[in-house]
Amino acid sequence: MTDQTFADADEVAHDAAFPETVEAIRTRRSGHNFDPDEDVSEETLRELVRDATYAPSAFNLQPWEFIAVRDDERLDRLVELAYGQEHLRDAGTGVVVTGHTTPERNAERVYREWAEAGRITEEDAEERIEQAMESEPDREFAVRNASLATENFLLSAHARGLKATPMGGVDFDGVAEFLDIPDDQVPVVLIAVGPSGGEEVERLPRRGVDEVLHVDEY
Repeated sequence: MTDQTFADADEVAHDAAFPETVEAIRTRRSGHNFDPDEDVSEETLRELVRDATYAPSAFNLQPWEFIAVRDDERLDRLVELAYGQEHLRDAGTGVVVTGHTTPERNAERVYREWAEAGRITEEDAEERIEQAMESEPDREFAVRNASLATENFLLSAHARGLKATPMGGVDFDGVAEFLDIPDDQVPVVLIAVGPSGGEEVERLPRRGVDEVLHVDEY
């Protein structure tokens, strides 16, 4: 590989208008070493979610929800549903990010806001709302948009000196039942978030740009 596998804190792209953003992207880590004696404050949790909601979404429909589990007994059950991943308990907070499988939940509000802002006509808004109401459930729509919000959440946590680890090895059907998630939503990822307990093992190599970048064709 011609690229370095990771960037040190002081290695920032020369062309960056926001070098601290580049630094955050290149130094963010998923990990398992959380401080079990400290928790994320409710205020900080709200700010993490606020930052997540600034993620791009299809037609600005913002089809995501965030379910935070912080109660010890309920967190124990979430650990079971995550097949015993104990670092979730140490983190002290588990956040399930869900995506809406249809745009209808937010469509009326969003398209009327578009019309009020002069982006579309009232007639266009009505047509878009009607189309959303008639749309078929689309799991890809849910996963794609919720995933964008998840990355914002992870970077926001890193910017605040917290550790946030996305988890996919989870019984998501069990999670949906446990958390009483509506049928028109799909749980996409579980995030363990909390204060860091210290250093993690050395980062494993990343595939280099020359290996993964394809221009004009594969």
